[in-house]
Amino acid sequence: MGHQDIDTTTEGHPGDPSVLLEELSEGFRATAEEVVPWFLEQMPLMYFQDTDHVTQLSHLRAIIAERASGLPITLTLRSEDGSQWTSMRPLDEPGVLAELVSELPHDQPLLAAKIHTANDGRLVLDTFEFGQEPSPYDHHDPAQAEKLRQTIAYAREHEQIWNEREIRDFFDRMSADYVLTLTPLRMCRHWQLYQRVTGTDGTALTLEPEYDTSLRRIVVAVGNATRRSMLERIARRLSHSSINIHRAYLDTIDDGDNGFISVLAFIVQAPEGRPIEPESALWHEIRKDLLRIKWLDGRTLALGYGHPEFGLTRAEVITALAALVHQRLVKDNPFAFAPDRIERLTEDTLPLASGIADLFLERFDPDAPLDENAFHRRSDELRTRIEGEVDLEDARTVLHGFLNAVRAILRTNFWVEGRYALSLRIDPSLLTTEDRPEMPYGVFFVHGRCFNAFHVRFRDIARGGVRAVPTSSAEQHAREGERLYDEAYGLAHAQQLKNKDIPEGGAKATILIDPEGRITRSVKAFVDALLDLITPDEATRSRIVDTNGQDELLYLGPDEHITSDLIDWIVDRAQRRGYPTPTALMSSKPGAGISHREYGVTSEGVAVFLEVALRSVDIDPATQPFTLKMTGGPDGDVGGNCLRILFREHGDRVRVVGIADGSGCGEDLGGLDHEELLRLVESSSPIASFNRDRLGPGGRITAIDEPEGVHLRNTLHTRLVADAFVPCGGRPNTLHGGNWRDYLDAEGAPSSRVIVEGANLFLTKEARRELSELGVLIFRDSSANKCGVITSSYEIIACMLLDEAAFLQIKETFVQQVLEKLRRLARAEAEVLARLHRHRPQVPMPEMSTRLSRVMIRVADAIEAALEDLDEDDTTLVRQLVVDHLPAVLVDAVGDRLWTETPRPYLKWIMAKSLSARIVYREGFEYLEAMPATAIARLALRYLRMELERRRLVEVVDDSDLEDRDRIATLLLDAGILSTMGDRPDDEP
Repeated sequence: MGHQDIDTTTEGHPGDPSVLLEELSEGFRATAEEVVPWFLEQMPLMYFQDTDHVTQLSHLRAIIAERASGLPITLTLRSEDGSQWTSMRPLDEPGVLAELVSELPHDQPLLAAKIHTANDGRLVLDTFEFGQEPSPYDHHDPAQAEKLRQTIAYAREHEQIWNEREIRDFFDRMSADYVLTLTPLRMCRHWQLYQRVTGTDGTALTLEPEYDTSLRRIVVAVGNATRRSMLERIARRLSHSSINIHRAYLDTIDDGDNGFISVLAFIVQAPEGRPIEPESALWHEIRKDLLRIKWLDGRTLALGYGHPEFGLTRAEVITALAALVHQRLVKDNPFAFAPDRIERLTEDTLPLASGIADLFLERFDPDAPLDENAFHRRSDELRTRIEGEVDLEDARTVLHGFLNAVRAILRTNFWVEGRYALSLRIDPSLLTTEDRPEMPYGVFFVHGRCFNAFHVRFRDIARGGVRAVPTSSAEQHAREGERLYDEAYGLAHAQQLKNKDIPEGGAKATILIDPEGRITRSVKAFVDALLDLITPDEATRSRIVDTNGQDELLYLGPDEHITSDLIDWIVDRAQRRGYPTPTALMSSKPGAGISHREYGVTSEGVAVFLEVALRSVDIDPATQPFTLKMTGGPDGDVGGNCLRILFREHGDRVRVVGIADGSGCGEDLGGLDHEELLRLVESSSPIASFNRDRLGPGGRITAIDEPEGVHLRNTLHTRLVADAFVPCGGRPNTLHGGNWRDYLDAEGAPSSRVIVEGANLFLTKEARRELSELGVLIFRDSSANKCGVITSSYEIIACMLLDEAAFLQIKETFVQQVLEKLRRLARAEAEVLARLHRHRPQVPMPEMSTRLSRVMIRVADAIEAALEDLDEDDTTLVRQLVVDHLPAVLVDAVGDRLWTETPRPYLKWIMAKSLSARIVYREGFEYLEAMPATAIARLALRYLRMELERRRLVEVVDDSDLEDRDRIATLLLDAGILSTMGDRPDDEP
């Protein structure tokens, strides 16, 4: 082809740049001339007050560019550092804000938000700020100082209860942006909400008029909420009622040691452009839900929003019943009645589920409770409908389970305003199965945001720890969920056996937390929901229908994942809620209590049991070296203190060949370096932090994230050979019927001759039995780690009788006397078990331990039942049991208040348990095992008289000139008494 000239003005060619620039400029100018007046007219006044001029210009440029392009205004502007996002949307309608918030990043905290809607609804402009901390109030800044002056003047005229000191303190808690945004009137309103929430995790809210009478302002103050989540949850709830959000604001107030308070304000409009009226049913429903929205579980929200006619109220009831019933049905078929399938079956039969929820709500409605006759009639009608209308058998089973659960509920906090979770006191028979044959005294079930929990106790007055069980995956949560009640039941039952030395029976609380849940929030919600059902506070009790009719006192203690901060929070919350003995509710308090970690109280007992066990297999730890393997790291309460105590008592004779904990494992056949282990204990560091330079030849430290780290950690207790194994941490049932053979070496011999269970339920009953038959000497948990709960019992009675200042005056002496009692009680049980085992080697030691505990409890029950009928002489006799049981410094400090201020049932149980322990630890249990309960109390009193006679005879011998008086006195003190009592009448000593 030849050369051809080309016309540069042909269509499709860029042409002259100046022409294009002119065309673009004209286009933008025309759009700007249209947009700017509209923007200035339609954007609300608060937008211009909240937004600086430079930011307004950037918003206008973006809007003009979008309008000029002919596209709807749907864009997001991000600052260079990502700390500010501005979202623009072309249409204001219910749900827009919730949708926007759901799209925000999850990897950085939301600090503040401002939402503005054009008056004509054609633009929603939302600004979100992210970061760690906003710029605080600065009194040197003239604008901020002026706002303080204005607020003080306003309060002096309009709010005289708000003084200048409080105003200055309030300003110091706010960010600079927050101060500059609020008017003095609004500042005062926010302070009033702050006063209602400070120091708590609760929620307070108001509905206020606006200058535009078609609008209302909803202001919500909430303690320690995830700001992003709260903004989305509230926006979605308002959208659910077709409430349109015209403007919204999110700010934060520093709440000191308690954390922070989020303040969220929404300027809203009801459907059809109407205002929300304070007395309307619409506001009543919204207010109730907003007070609870922080605490509602995701399943509740999904069910309630997915079925608008069902609502969040019924949804919460049904999701709670589903979680509760799952713990019963999982025993029948874990696959047919998995949580997700129960949820699907419920949604398929929603009208009947709705009827069951209504039955629950009406039965416990404090304003008009359903009487028992009406309840049973309605319940029977629903059962008839279930049988007639539901074809699928599994669905019928679930619905009948719901009805059984409603029937078994004795009281609930459902109607308590501002509750943190839904708590139910249930009849324990609901969850009784062949695997759980022994009936607890009481069971509480708590259902909350991202958690379910049980508190189980085997006596009216009972003690046991609260443990949180966080999960990291849906699979782990499903596994733990199937055994949630079993874990609480099993631990409480083990605690019942363990608590044979103290007045309280056994109890335990287990909180299972979803992977997305938070430990602190879940523990607080659980405890506060329990307090709803046990506090004597009249305002709370007036909202509870109690079909049980019995006041209950609970005594808690720390277990896994319960920190010192949470312990302090629980005591403070109990005091705020009007619980009669708030310091007695929670043990192991860091100040006015006995910290288990600081004093190693559980480990003191474990060390004694280990010493007796080693002697029983012909190792004298006082003179001979021995090897040890452990689970539970040096940073743990039991593990770390066990190491410290063993090194203190036995020095270099202890050779620790392996330790496994959550961080990984360490192993060294020559023994891990003592000095380095103690460094980890003191710094609360796990085994993976062990200095590898301190390892011997062949030693290794393997972190869990290293190759084979998980496998080596999980198998350390079975791989390594040692004289003794002391599990001080680990999940329940780690060694069970399916894997106990892993504990054997290649020749089939056990990898240790001794196991002392410092951790609860580390071995199942079957694993204990099989290993015992192979010659392993096992001191089970109900014996070996009992000293922690004994300490808590001593702490609680001190809290009943002394205020904090008085306790702190005697604390050091009190603790030392408690430690002496712990070691004595541990040795008494360990030695009687070792003696019985020598006489009956064919009986496994764990069985011997269980039988001993059961007999001690049976003897104590018989004695307690007879204490009301004692004459004056016998009453004086048994009162001495209380004095002997308690640390002497406490008895001296309280004097006669011991008898007037200690609850009578508590005193009776001290007498009964103390006398039972004296008899069984000295005599063994076989004679008492078959004795009729009616004869036990009479025998016990005769025994006590004979014991006193023995002591008198010892004094006579000591004062004599007999050549063998020391030997005679020792025999009198140590020899059995039952065998010398003969068949003398009951009233003779």
